[in-house]
Amino acid sequence: MSEIVSKGAIALSKIFNDNGHTLYLVGGSVRNMICGLPGGDADVCSTALPGDAAAFLRGEKVTVIEKALALGTIEAHLTLDGEKYVFEHTTFRQDYYHDGGVHRPYKVHFTKDIAIDARRRDFTVNALYLDLQTDEIIDPTGRGIADAHDGIIRAAADNAIDTLKDDGLRIMRMVRFAAELGFSVSEDLHECAKQNACMLADISVERKRDELFKIMLADTKYGKDGAQLTGLLLLRELGAMQYVLPVLNEGDGVQQSKRYHAHDVMGHGISACAQAAPILPLRLAALLHDIGKPRAMEAAGNMYDHDEIGTQMARQALSKLKIDNKTKKTVVTLVAHHMFDLTAKAKPKTIRKHAIGLGRETFELLIALRRADFLGSGMGEAVVTSADNWQNELDVMINKKVPWSVADLNVTGSEIMEALGIAPSRKIGDILMILFKECVRNPGKNTKEILIKRAKKLI
Repeated sequence: MSEIVSKGAIALSKIFNDNGHTLYLVGGSVRNMICGLPGGDADVCSTALPGDAAAFLRGEKVTVIEKALALGTIEAHLTLDGEKYVFEHTTFRQDYYHDGGVHRPYKVHFTKDIAIDARRRDFTVNALYLDLQTDEIIDPTGRGIADAHDGIIRAAADNAIDTLKDDGLRIMRMVRFAAELGFSVSEDLHECAKQNACMLADISVERKRDELFKIMLADTKYGKDGAQLTGLLLLRELGAMQYVLPVLNEGDGVQQSKRYHAHDVMGHGISACAQAAPILPLRLAALLHDIGKPRAMEAAGNMYDHDEIGTQMARQALSKLKIDNKTKKTVVTLVAHHMFDLTAKAKPKTIRKHAIGLGRETFELLIALRRADFLGSGMGEAVVTSADNWQNELDVMINKKVPWSVADLNVTGSEIMEALGIAPSRKIGDILMILFKECVRNPGKNTKEILIKRAKKLI
C-alpha cells in the first residue's frame, strides 16, 4: 500500500511513532484502496490525546488547527518537498448521543481500544484502519474487508439501530455510499433505515441538502452509470424523501396519463433527474419541474397550470433548503418555462425571442431539461422535436453572432453620447435597447458604424 499512501502521511506517521503512537489512515481512503478506487478523505487517527498530538506536531513545525478538541479532532498541515498536505486527526473515542438522531455527541470518552473506535463509525467499509508504518490493514469489526470486496454497506455497530441512532443523517450517507460505490445495503441495515427514516426530521436542512446534492450527482464520484437514479430511488423506497424534499414527495402515487407517462409524478421527477446531464441546477430543475401537478389536480381536477403552481413551490422549497440565490434563480426559471413550446410549433423568431429573454446559459439548460423530461417519461426513446428545433435556432444564433444583451453591442453608451454630442440621460438607455432588439432580428447591423448612424436617426 505504501506506493499509494502519500509522502505526507508517511512523514506524519513517523512523528507519531517517535512519540509513542501508531498512526492509522482510516475510512474512505482505506476502503477505496481495497476497491481499487481513487481518492478518499485524508483522515487519520491514533491513541494520542488531541492536546498531546497538537504539542508534539508543533514541535516538528507542523501547523495545527484545533478544530474540535472536545471531540478529539485537530487538523495537521505540513509541507514536504514543496507539497502541502492536510490531515484531520481524531483520537480513538467512544461517542454518547442524545436520542433523536442529532449529529453531535454530548459526551465522548477517549480510548486506546481500536475496536471501540471502529464501532462508533458508520459502516464497516469505513471502519478500516491502515497502519502507516507497517502497511497492515486492521479490520476491527471483522467484516469491513469482506464487505468492501463484496460491495455491501453494513452497519459498523453490532446492531444497525446503534449506528443510525447516533446520527440520523447516516441514512442518507448510507444511500449515497451505496449509489456512489455501486454497493448493496445489507438487509438488516436497509430495514432499520426504513423503520427509522423519521430520524431525518431532526437533522438540519443544510446537512440534508448537502447529502441530497451528492446523491443527485453520485454518478460523477466514481463514474458509476445510473448512480444518481439508484440513490434517489433508494431514498424514496426508504420513505426518506418526505423528510428531505417534501414537495417532491407530494407526487408519490399521483398517477399521470398512461399515454405519456409510465411513472407517477414523483417517479417521473426522479427519472427525469437521472436522465439530465450532471449539472446541479439542471438536475434540480428536472427533479422539481412537475411538483405543481398534485396541487393543480387537487384544485381543478386536472394538471393545467402546474408550471405556475410549481414555480412558486420550487421557489419556496429551494429557499427552505437554503440554496444559493444564483442556483435558486436558475432552477425556478427552468421550472417556470418547462412547458414552453410543448407541441413544437413555435416559429424560429418566437424561439429566438424566448432564448434572448432567458439568456444563453439558461436557454441551453432549458433545451437539456426538455430532453430529460421526455426521456424521463419512461415511454422509451423519445424524438424531442421541440428541443431539436430550439437547438437548431440556437446554433443559428451562435453562427450569426446574435447579441444576447446590450453589453454584446459593438457600441457603448459613452460612444453614442460622444457621437451625438449629448449628456447622459435615460434616452441613451432607450436607444441602446432599440439597437439591441434590432440586432437580435438582424445581427449584421451590429457594427459600430451602423449602430451610431442608426442612433443619430433615433435621436
